[in-house]
Amino acid sequence: MPRTIPFALSARRRLRTGWQRWQGSWWQIMQCGVGAGTAWLLAQALWDQPYPVFACVAVVVCLGVQNNQRLRRVGELGVGVTIGVLLGTLIVHLVGRGPLQITAIVAAAMFIARFLDSGILLVNQAALQAAFIVAYPPMPGGGGSDRWLDAMTGVVVALAVAALLPPDPRRDVRGRSRAYAGQLADLLEDAAGAIRDHDATKAAEVLARARATQTELDGWSQSVNAGQEVHRLSPLRRRGRGEIVQQKKLQAGMDRATRNLRVALRRVSTALEHDEQMPDSLAGALEGMAAAVRSLGEPAYPGEALPPSVAGLQELAVTLGPRTLGAESLSATVVVAQLRSAVVDLLQAQGVAAQEAHRLLPR
Repeated sequence: MPRTIPFALSARRRLRTGWQRWQGSWWQIMQCGVGAGTAWLLAQALWDQPYPVFACVAVVVCLGVQNNQRLRRVGELGVGVTIGVLLGTLIVHLVGRGPLQITAIVAAAMFIARFLDSGILLVNQAALQAAFIVAYPPMPGGGGSDRWLDAMTGVVVALAVAALLPPDPRRDVRGRSRAYAGQLADLLEDAAGAIRDHDATKAAEVLARARATQTELDGWSQSVNAGQEVHRLSPLRRRGRGEIVQQKKLQAGMDRATRNLRVALRRVSTALEHDEQMPDSLAGALEGMAAAVRSLGEPAYPGEALPPSVAGLQELAVTLGPRTLGAESLSATVVVAQLRSAVVDLLQAQGVAAQEAHRLLPR
């Protein structure tokens, strides 16, 4: 019978991943809350607006919980709001309100915004703001300009927060690094379990999960790039550049290693599907790789010269020979070859010279 991951183990993994995501996003969440409240107060004070909803919406949409291209997001929203409110006000003034007017204004706003820029946020906001102006009842004593002032107040607040008080990009990068390392380690451990149990169904499920990891890798890469941008633009975040540079190198190495490991997992799945025997020693090698991957980024233990990940990968490397692992079939040999490549990728990503990494591998 196919074996599934125990509920308790799955729950622990979900809790660990959720906690890591929270650690990487709490500052952005607080910024959204404080920014929304500040925009509300400013809009009330400056424009005498009783309920400046658009000011709060603008802040939350601009800032969000991602670091990526925050300043560009604020600019896109500002342009989108301007286009949408202007068109919406003109349509209402000329032809009134109704379903046909909304159809026309949404299409026109999106056409114009799409012509001006490729940003999805700009296009969407132009359409939304235009639709709001047409669909919402007129404000007592005001019109589209009041909502435009609200929204632009939120844009200014969001721009100030994004430029002057950006989150420490290292938090998000570290969180993504730990989360992805844990995810990949889980995959390797589950693949080892599939080999020991000769469970083709479980191996196929692991392969499907491995193929879906690229989104997480891309998010890590985008976070690193955003971190570099923050260090360039914000005077308060100039420290820590070295860590971001190291994270960029680590992410690139993990990306290469993941591609090799996907090939290994595909071969494991194919071999088990065709009842091809895979030696248990390969399961042990996958578990050793999982332990090393899970400790990526951790500092060296007291009295140790090397970080645990580097030490673990070096210990694993010297065992990765087909004869050493009893890899007699073609599938087993392919798995060993891919593990060798992945070990070299991860060692290089952590500063070990390529020649030294290759020297550790059995001939």
